[in-house]
Amino acid sequence: MSKLPRVAYMGPPRTFSHAAALCLYEGQAEYVQTRTIPDAIEAAESGQVDLAIVPIENSTEGGVNATLDALFDADVTISGELVLEIELCLLAQSADLTQIQRVASHPQPLGQCKQWLRDHLPDAELVVADSTTSAAQIALKDPHTAAVGSRLAAELGLLVAKERIQDHQGNATRFVIVGKQPAQRTGNDKTTLVFSTPHERGALRRVLEVFDGEGLNLTRIESRPLRGLLWEYAFFTDLEGHRDDPPVQRALERLQQSGAMLRVLGSYPRAARPPS
Repeated sequence: MSKLPRVAYMGPPRTFSHAAALCLYEGQAEYVQTRTIPDAIEAAESGQVDLAIVPIENSTEGGVNATLDALFDADVTISGELVLEIELCLLAQSADLTQIQRVASHPQPLGQCKQWLRDHLPDAELVVADSTTSAAQIALKDPHTAAVGSRLAAELGLLVAKERIQDHQGNATRFVIVGKQPAQRTGNDKTTLVFSTPHERGALRRVLEVFDGEGLNLTRIESRPLRGLLWEYAFFTDLEGHRDDPPVQRALERLQQSGAMLRVLGSYPRAARPPS
């Protein structure tokens, strides 16, 4: 009997990261919860687990900075992705909104339904929690506090007071699978890399021209400050293709020859249609 893979996710249970891990492996894994996203990535880097699944971007709120910063520092590779449709619910002890004085959740879900909260609970205090599950646990102890989270989190003992409160109904979060083993080329792949450029006029334009010259389509580019270097930035980029594809190989070689800091975080199969 084959051994089940050990998969880390940011806990506690019933968070969206937990839901993504369950969706990915359909229960055929040994799940290991960690306190933070960097802890999950570190567990994969050290070999404590085989893989970690972490959120990297949301269609409403953009990149997940904790993941980007941890990937920049860690010796791991991205081997897959999962796009999960995110349905946010207002969870409370009662369905009576007039009783709610506070709304708790992780900052990302709070940002994903901020307009709904302004419209329906304009006087409620927003309370930042470590996770959606932690927020639900707060709401369990206080009848005047509601939580923003998943239906999975409602299983702790709360009512779904309102469903689908996200501001954009196409709301989805992209998760990446990280570990030590690279993914094989499939012909329908994506590559994630990070690069930085000299702090001089036209430097970023010249890098982008390399990708354009090889006919590569960039699907995402996002900057993050380089810690310890004032006003210097790293650019996290997704492009269509695998690092073993000749156009991608040529682009990477040209960038390395130019002296730009460059690191490929992984090439992996593109995700299918997002499951809910």
